[in-house]
Amino acid sequence: MEIKKLGNIHEIKFEYSGSDWEQWIFLLSDIHYDSKDCDREMLKRDLDYAQSLGAKILIGGDLADCMGGKYDPRTHKGDLRPEYEVANYFDVVEYEAVKFLKKYSDDIIYMGRGNHEENVLQRHEVDLTNRIARGIKCPAVGDYSGWIRFSFYNPSGQGKRHANLYRNHGNGGSSPVTRDVISTARNAAIYDADIVWTEHTHTQWDVPLRREKTDKLGSMVYYSQRHVKTGTYNDKPKRGRNQWDSKFGPPNKGGVLLRFNVEGRRQKLRTRVMI
Repeated sequence: MEIKKLGNIHEIKFEYSGSDWEQWIFLLSDIHYDSKDCDREMLKRDLDYAQSLGAKILIGGDLADCMGGKYDPRTHKGDLRPEYEVANYFDVVEYEAVKFLKKYSDDIIYMGRGNHEENVLQRHEVDLTNRIARGIKCPAVGDYSGWIRFSFYNPSGQGKRHANLYRNHGNGGSSPVTRDVISTARNAAIYDADIVWTEHTHTQWDVPLRREKTDKLGSMVYYSQRHVKTGTYNDKPKRGRNQWDSKFGPPNKGGVLLRFNVEGRRQKLRTRVMI
């Protein structure tokens, strides 16, 4: 595997051989690792399962919660784990996250920022995503949004196959009714991607949208653009403190598995999504 970066585009290149080859990718986000409500047991189970599949792991935004920092208006007494009630708060958050993720460091190949990391960067000039990525030797760090190009190369001369993924942590809030699914129409109109990955709203879904285009020979073809939303690992209970919490039901928890498969005589690339 090889990773190259051009601007905010990361190309992840895999070498394959044969006519029945697969590569698993595990997408997860909104972990909020330092939150008192983070389901660390579920997080460990999911990461262990991803490793058992030989999956490469991509972590989206809000790995860190970090709402207990100075000047953060969202902070609330009692929300912090006891180990984070220290003067060097961000240092301890970084240390604990790196300590946990090191077991998976050979498989974590990408980390992206979310609104919580951006908040810390703006208020404190501390880039937690970059610091944690450096601690586990993660080779690729993305911004709040950007492109990931999966390239599959056969050295025997069969050429390359590609799958383009556009990632955006998310904007605004969710809705108790639409669960942000309505954003798929907007994203489909803007981004010519095979997969659109969004996060942030603590909901989870896979919405395939059928599209049409012409191929290299001028024939009309249909294809599916996959819109996936990764859930959270922050099982935050309703504490009745504000009107915002009271509008939503329990969050959707967990990540999304992608399976890239090169199969058949023509070695066609197929993408499957599993939640």
